[in-house]
Amino acid sequence: MIRVCALLLFGLALRAETVLLAHDGNGGLLRQAPAVLRTGGLALVGREALFGAASASIIDDEGRLHPVLWISAEDADAGVLEVFVGAQAPPGPHAASSMGNRVRVAGHAAGVRSTKEAGGFGIISRLDCGGPKEQGEPLYDEHGMLAGWHATREIDGQVLAFAVPLARFESNSRTIHVLLSDWNNSRSREKEAAYQRGMGHLWVEDFDGALFYFRKAVESQPENGRAWYHLAFAEGKSGHGKAKTSCYKKAVELDPGFAPAHYYLGFALLMNGDRDGALAEYKKLKELDESWATRLKLFLDAAHVDVLQKAKPHAERSSGPLWLG
Repeated sequence: MIRVCALLLFGLALRAETVLLAHDGNGGLLRQAPAVLRTGGLALVGREALFGAASASIIDDEGRLHPVLWISAEDADAGVLEVFVGAQAPPGPHAASSMGNRVRVAGHAAGVRSTKEAGGFGIISRLDCGGPKEQGEPLYDEHGMLAGWHATREIDGQVLAFAVPLARFESNSRTIHVLLSDWNNSRSREKEAAYQRGMGHLWVEDFDGALFYFRKAVESQPENGRAWYHLAFAEGKSGHGKAKTSCYKKAVELDPGFAPAHYYLGFALLMNGDRDGALAEYKKLKELDESWATRLKLFLDAAHVDVLQKAKPHAERSSGPLWLG
């Protein structure tokens, strides 16, 4: 066993890559997957690589071993975990300021086909390359700087490739502190299957498919606030306004600290004429996330000005004679 591990470590060191090794309860190797180190002893890894793992380690590009101490952030939508491996770990590659039109995935060049806002997910880019199913890995720009994460989704039998910008993970950095064993006790690949398929359909703007899978997702995981959140967006895109608002309300009930859900609920309430309800969501956002609160405030102010402008001619006609008399 020692000889096998030594040979494995030696082989990984020769590859000059940063790799995650996930182990079972007996110390046996479950799987290995690409990873990337960040400053401050952090690393980004694919969620799929850690399902069922009792322990894990990161091997840096010089062959040094860094045990995963805990999970410090999670992005289930993109399929990425941020893990803490200790301050002694090297800082990893520099971060790119933007992704650009050409990137590198697994050492191969890929082009960015399109970039858009994917509903409540945020910015997502389509790549002109495919990839192994359930395989996530770091994505670099042409200069070798870390630009984001390469994610794949199977949609109607076809594996499509996407790029998630690095800024998404940096904004969520160090938001939790969870041991790997506790994380696995509260996660289920099987129960998440419909949710992940729904994300793929959302990313390609197939809202009928997204609606189908997110409805299945809330059936299998009724406690998942993010599933209700994405279902709300799909319901809205399908013309189901009341269902959309109801789902956003369920999302904030289950995950009251999730700022985007409060924002979209406030916006939906405002569009339905419920300014007081929207204002209540704005006040909650002020405590949760100032940037989301500012976005909602812009619409609240615009709607208020619009109401005043419509009311002003009537007020002038009624108040004029009184003033003259």
